[in-house]
Amino acid sequence: MKNVLNPANYTSAVQRINSLTLQSERRWGKMTVEQMLSHCSDQVRLSLGEKQPHEQPHFFNRNIMKDFGLWLPRIPLRNLKAPVDMNQKYYGTASADIETEKLNLLKLLNEVSLLPKDSILQPHPMYGKLNFKQWGRFMYVHIDHHLRQFGS
Repeated sequence: MKNVLNPANYTSAVQRINSLTLQSERRWGKMTVEQMLSHCSDQVRLSLGEKQPHEQPHFFNRNIMKDFGLWLPRIPLRNLKAPVDMNQKYYGTASADIETEKLNLLKLLNEVSLLPKDSILQPHPMYGKLNFKQWGRFMYVHIDHHLRQFGS
């Protein structure tokens, strides 16, 4: 399974992030490319404890949906409302220009990639406690979804 902790998957994600431009067309959703990058950065900030969640996971998500979200093959989800409201307009970090947002996300992903493999990250706002490998998988799934949103 793809995971940002895997060097090949990490390198691929970095290349895809770097390929984004202001001309990258959104295929679904409402976020701009800068907002999407900031949204992905916020997810990594949550794992590192640099951002606090505004929701707490409930039993169903912690105990059942976690496995579906992390391990099932990717289904081409389009304009699906996420079960956790990470609305960038209300809860997200304000976005800057595209180059700043790319650098922010790349810096955060690099920070995670350099952590010891036994690191304990913060609980996920939807799935609750995740081990380091699970967080790496979720980061990959989430970032991959949004990169596909912008054709990358």
